[in-house]
Amino acid sequence: MVPETAMTNLLEGMREWVRADIRVRSVEEAEAVAREVSQAVGQVVAEEAIHQTDGERSYAGGSVSCECGLKARFVGYRKRSLSTLCGVVEVRRAYYHCGDCHRGQIPWDRAQGLNGRLWTPRVKALVAEMAARLPYQETATVLRRLLCLQLEESSAEAIVAEVGSRARGAETEMMGSVESGEAVPYRGPAPERLYVAMDGSHVHVDGAWHEVKTGVVYAGVCGPDGVDVSGDKRYTSAKETAESFGVRLYVAAGQSGVSDAAEVVVIGDGAEWIWNLADHHYPSATKIVDYWHACQHIHDLAKVCYGEGSVAGQRWAREHCRRLRDHGPKPLLRALSRFKAEGAEAAEAIRATGRYFRNHEKRMDYPEFRRRGLMIGSGPAEAACKVVVGLRLKQAGMRWKSSGADAILALRCLVLNGQYDEIHSFAQAA
Repeated sequence: MVPETAMTNLLEGMREWVRADIRVRSVEEAEAVAREVSQAVGQVVAEEAIHQTDGERSYAGGSVSCECGLKARFVGYRKRSLSTLCGVVEVRRAYYHCGDCHRGQIPWDRAQGLNGRLWTPRVKALVAEMAARLPYQETATVLRRLLCLQLEESSAEAIVAEVGSRARGAETEMMGSVESGEAVPYRGPAPERLYVAMDGSHVHVDGAWHEVKTGVVYAGVCGPDGVDVSGDKRYTSAKETAESFGVRLYVAAGQSGVSDAAEVVVIGDGAEWIWNLADHHYPSATKIVDYWHACQHIHDLAKVCYGEGSVAGQRWAREHCRRLRDHGPKPLLRALSRFKAEGAEAAEAIRATGRYFRNHEKRMDYPEFRRRGLMIGSGPAEAACKVVVGLRLKQAGMRWKSSGADAILALRCLVLNGQYDEIHSFAQAA
């Protein structure tokens, strides 16, 4: 953005100034001086550059259109402060007022993506990105120490609420388009194999624990042993009904090329909502119940039937987990049909385990899945719950309101997806 010649002249002038006027005795002093000068110079550059657009240049004529359909008349110029990445600057803008509906407006503010808050879109985008990664207090501390940006914890929270709500609004609009039958835009190469995985975790919201659903979409990349590993991931997460989340996840899958993929694979645990969504949104996909989740059912049954810590029970569970991997669920179902239960609790556990494996029998054809090089574990989905939700919303003592949690989830997914341009776009007022 800065002409090369101008930058060269500036730097040469700075070198001469340093040689003539600056004296330091250590590297630490040199860094401190450089930091002080860069902050002061940055503020001057930002202020003078902004002044090339405000003042009389913000005048849009004697009148402008008003929302009421009539005209707002030019009144004069009004001052305001702007908190930029380089410091606070003062600007003057043309102000218009409608005598009919009594609304005031400042076209320059609208054109710059500003609203009534102090901060510029670049500042808000940076704060939103940082707060998606760190608690609000840490966000304010880090920005103050690194950029000398003075920001209260409550201000960071307000910025997240503003930017996060716009991000959610755009997502909701796209979800509405999908429900109306429109295709999700995708311009990349068609994936050979695309995985869609989902899971749930609990967060303390509005005074109680609620499930937050998280989804991750990724391409399968053939590993050195011929079995897929996960490629680049796209995350989405929200506290909402399964039906609504299914549409949200389908948007993320569409943005990853699900409609063009040669093969789609859905992985999840045994939760009913997962497979209802899979059947609805990805009817022709290969569907796989997480192998390790299935093994956990086998170990839980062994504890009930053999007793906690039983060596025989552990041996029985390990053997049937191996058989499940190598032969599918039929050997286990046959073993359960012959199992002699001792007591009502064991009998019920056997019935429930048998029902679980019968219901998911087709989704547990692990020998065939492994032959095709498919992943049979939902590790990426469990990791997504930790990375998206746990590391930000479930730190010690954290309690959330629905709106705050939703804004953080929206922004954290954008950050993890590397969608920084979108964050900057949402930081600009409409």
